[in-house]
Order: sequence, then structure tokens, then C-alpha cells
Amino acid sequence: MNKKTLSVVIALTLAATINGSVLAAPSNDNTQIAQIQQQKQDLETKVEKLDNQITEIMKQIDGNKKSIEKTTADIKATGQELANAESNIKGQQDVFNKRIRTMYINGSNSYLGVILESSNLSDFISRMDTIRKIVGFDEKVINDLKQKKDIITKKKEALNNENNKLLALKADNEKKLESFNINKSEQKNLIASLDSKEKALKDANAQSQVEKYSAASPALSRGSSSASAVVAYASTFQGVPYEWGGNGPSSFDCTGFTCYVFAHFGISLERVADQQQQQGTYVSRGELQPGDLVFFGSPAHHVGIYVGDGCMIHAPHTGDVVKISPLHSDFSGGRRVLK
Repeated sequence: MNKKTLSVVIALTLAATINGSVLAAPSNDNTQIAQIQQQKQDLETKVEKLDNQITEIMKQIDGNKKSIEKTTADIKATGQELANAESNIKGQQDVFNKRIRTMYINGSNSYLGVILESSNLSDFISRMDTIRKIVGFDEKVINDLKQKKDIITKKKEALNNENNKLLALKADNEKKLESFNINKSEQKNLIASLDSKEKALKDANAQSQVEKYSAASPALSRGSSSASAVVAYASTFQGVPYEWGGNGPSSFDCTGFTCYVFAHFGISLERVADQQQQQGTYVSRGELQPGDLVFFGSPAHHVGIYVGDGCMIHAPHTGDVVKISPLHSDFSGGRRVLK
């Protein structure tokens, strides 16, 4: 093997070794991220269960309210029945008294007077029989009315007891609902905390990867359009402020940043995001490699450069600076423009 061939083999071996090392994320951090994601999944499952419990308890509370409304209406109706029964008893007593008045003889104002004023034995017996029938009839009517009143009174007491139970059940369910909501809020706070930890680890991994790319491509020479060189060069602009229409290097907007970085390596990009979205070869999220362009929205409203670990380097928006961030939720695809 001649010296030239040997040099090529050594160079290729070193390149493969370097690229292999920079593309691998720190295993310890990946383990932590996986643990955090599992914890988040467990918490989200708890929140889903709490949501289901909250839905059920709200249905119960709604049912309690409807039952209370019905019982309250029944109590009101029963109260009216009771008032009617009392009025009927009083009315029957008035009828009884009127009947007595029709029997007044010579100013007699009692059954005894009617009896004592009998003219003879036959009259006495007749009067006694009449009085007995009247008294018996009135007693039956009044007793029936009193029984009805007792039944209504007991019904009202039962309804009041039922209403008290419903009110207590509603109060208990409302306490449960409050407890569920507090628990849900705590779980969501924990999820938010884990989100922050996950983002910090991913950002740290991405930053570490950028640093490795920088170390692997110290020359940053024009025409060398390897992923390591592109990402390393892009990383040198971290902290540069965003400015709409900024073409660099003192300020950038999102497409101004990608145009400037790739122009350094002889790759010309369109100046508008949705036009850049048509350049190169489409890649899905699962196929992304460092150095790929990543787009958001369709048509694209934002673009960045993928650096690995689900992160990109980009110029975000007014008031921000070029930095590394996780891919946004409205990721719509990547484009590979590196040869």
C-alpha cells in the first residue's frame, strides 16, 4: 500500500471516529431524559384518571342539585297540602258548629241542651239518635282529616330528612371535587417541572453536541459543507440579536441566519422560509440529521438548523437572540441541502 493510499485510509478512519463520537449523545443524559419522560407519562396518566374522577364527581354534584331542587319543590308542595289539610279540619269544625246552630232550640247552644229540651221520651230518643249520627259522622270526617294531616306531616319530615342528606352529600362531593382539582394542579405543576428539566437536559445535550462539532471542525473552511462544520459555524453566532430583515452577522432574522450560515459553505438558499422549504430533499422528523434545515408551519413561517437531540439553532423572534431550542410543536418537516 503506497503512502498516498495509506493517508486516505487514515483520514477516513479518523473522520468516521470523530463523526461517530459527535453524533452520540451522552448516555447518562439520555438515561435521565428517558427517566423524566417516564415520570411525566406516569403523572399524565394520573391526571387523566383525575380528569375522569372530576367528570364523574361533577355529574354527581349536578345530580345532587337536581335532586335537591326536586325535594325542595316537593317540600313546598307538601307544606301546601298540610296547610290545606289544616284548613279542611277547621272547615269541617265550622260545618259541625253550623249544624249545631241549626238545632238550637230556645237558645240552647249545646247537644245537652237539645237533649234536655225533648218534649217526651220518643222525642228524646229521636234527638239522641240524631245527635249520635251527627257526632259519629263529624268525628269520622275530622279523624280522616287528622289522619291525612299526620300522613302529610310525616311525608314532609321524610322529605326534609332526604333534603338534608342530599345537601350533606352535595357538600361532600364538592369537597372531593376540590381535593381532586388540587391534586390535579399539583400533578400538572410536577409535569411542568419535569418539562423544564427535560428541556434543560436536551438543551445541554444539544449544546454539548455543538461544542463537539466545533472541536471536530476547527478550520471552518469554505466549501467544507459537512454537518459538523455547518453546526459548528452556526454555533459561533449564539447570542447575536434577532432583527427582522437581519442578514448578519450583527443581527439576523430566521431565514437571514440560515442563508448566512449556508452561504459560508457555498450553498445558496432562498430568502423566504416557505421557499427554503422547497429546496433540497425532504426528511421526516425521525430521519433528521445535524445540519438539516427544520421548518415550522405549512407554508413555513419559521426555519432553523437541526443540531441533534430534538433541538435546533435558530434566530427566534424580536427581543430574542440566536440560540439552541427544542423543535417547536408545529414542526412540518426537514430539508437536507448538504451534499
